[in-house]
Amino acid sequence: MIVVTMEHVIKRKPNILASLIKKTASLLMEISHFYSFFFGTPKEQKSIVFYSERRGHYPYFDGIINELRGKYKQPLSYVTSDSNDPILNAREHGIKPFYFRGLLPIFFSLVKCRVFVMTLTDLNKFYLKRSIHKVHYVYVFHSLVSTHMGFRPGSYDYYDSLLCPGPQQLKEIRKYEKIHKLPRKQLIKAGYYRLERLYDEYRRYKREPRPDVKGAVLIAPSWGDKNILESCGEHLIEILLDANYYVIVRPHSETVKKHPELVESLRKSYGGNPHFALEVLSHSNEPLLKADVLISDYSGIALSYAFGTERPVLFLDVPKKIKNPRYTDLDIPPIELSIRSKIGVVLSPDRLEEIPKAIAALLKDAQKYKGRIAQLRNEYVYAFGKSSRISAQHIMNVYHSKDKKNHL
Repeated sequence: MIVVTMEHVIKRKPNILASLIKKTASLLMEISHFYSFFFGTPKEQKSIVFYSERRGHYPYFDGIINELRGKYKQPLSYVTSDSNDPILNAREHGIKPFYFRGLLPIFFSLVKCRVFVMTLTDLNKFYLKRSIHKVHYVYVFHSLVSTHMGFRPGSYDYYDSLLCPGPQQLKEIRKYEKIHKLPRKQLIKAGYYRLERLYDEYRRYKREPRPDVKGAVLIAPSWGDKNILESCGEHLIEILLDANYYVIVRPHSETVKKHPELVESLRKSYGGNPHFALEVLSHSNEPLLKADVLISDYSGIALSYAFGTERPVLFLDVPKKIKNPRYTDLDIPPIELSIRSKIGVVLSPDRLEEIPKAIAALLKDAQKYKGRIAQLRNEYVYAFGKSSRISAQHIMNVYHSKDKKNHL
């Protein structure tokens, strides 16, 4: 037994060494970037800081950054916690990138800038705290879902401004502030750039015809217990393939991280099928553009897909994704629940066999849904097509406010 163990260790040595080298290189890069940010970067360059948890989050900032750089010629810093983020190797004029992961809590507590822009919820709730300096924190929504059911209580309490995508989120935040007697934040009627980007891409998209299938179906659920892939994923895929649909599966990034065995099982079972595609950690909108119908649960992708392509969604009524058990205190139905029957149909996971028939009905009524969804988008989304301009203007207003000298 000792011999087996020793052999195992010997075999693993190259992997252990490679991992150690990688971690050491990452730490050295962080230290270099830490010194560069605090001691080698002009104040003007770091007066506005964007923070991204991972590389896939840049598209949420893209429109705002282009507006800041194009219209206002404003230099800025971009911090990422993903060592593979392309921004680190890009040479974007006026954008200085930095990488922090292990040193991120220290960076957060010491950063001295005028405006800090991010998509991360729960600021000051866990290990990432507000700076010891006076900094204005701006939150960019990364989804169109409601603020109360799918997020922890107080997820937005420590931001100064929220760039609200629509009236639903603004109403929820204001009521939460009133109930908990919190100071009123600046709530900007900003809209949602990621949706505008998808809408523009879809209008230009040229779909390749697939005469050998009835249509393309995208399965893109949320993450957490009992989501579609974990509760009935393989059975659902089998039903759709048997019904002659082209099936695209796009697991949530958290599912990929926490349940890699599930993703690998799907790859082994269906990877060789020409009518199946598995999109893992894809940051492209291509799967949404290809799909004739989306199957989802409570994910924000359902709203983006419907409002961005004006096509219907089939919702599987799996158990709700609830991260705030007291979300009903607001007495405001979450949008991810209230809008489902307006932009598609809702089916119980006990009725999976009915899905091909339901999809056929959605495809038949596609034009009816197109008009209805366009009207709902006007109702639920602010300033469609103008979000980047509004958001950038707000950031610059904060930057030029009277107490600017206290922040630099």
